Amino acid sequence: MILSDSQIFIALFTALVTGILALRLGIALYK
Repeated sequence: MILSDSQIFIALFTALVTGILALRLGIALYK
């Protein structure tokens, strides 16, 4: 399967947002 640049960018952006939300949730639970 060939991914286009836009699909790769969307995947990276989604992963980044998910990581940030998970980090914020982890910090909130830690406190």
